[in-house]
Amino acid sequence: GNAVVDSAQNGITIHGTHKSLVSNNIVWNARAAGIYTEDGNEMHNMIKQNVVICSWWEFCSVDWIKNFGLHAGIFLIGMTNDIIENRVA
Repeated sequence: GNAVVDSAQNGITIHGTHKSLVSNNIVWNARAAGIYTEDGNEMHNMIKQNVVICSWWEFCSVDWIKNFGLHAGIFLIGMTNDIIENRVA
């Protein structure tokens, strides 16, 4: 796993990737999303046993998406990925 701390954008981005394992990572205070699938064509990835924490909602919110206050622990576009035993706070 990895540790992503105070990311200026998404903590971990899965882009154009299939059948990968994103596991045992810790994301602390990522702006926007902690873990993000970008295009919706990412398929059969396993996102497992990760921890995504935002210490204060205003810190993790972004205004560059045109909707102030938009943030998420795990944000998925598309429906063919497995999300197992993750923790979001």
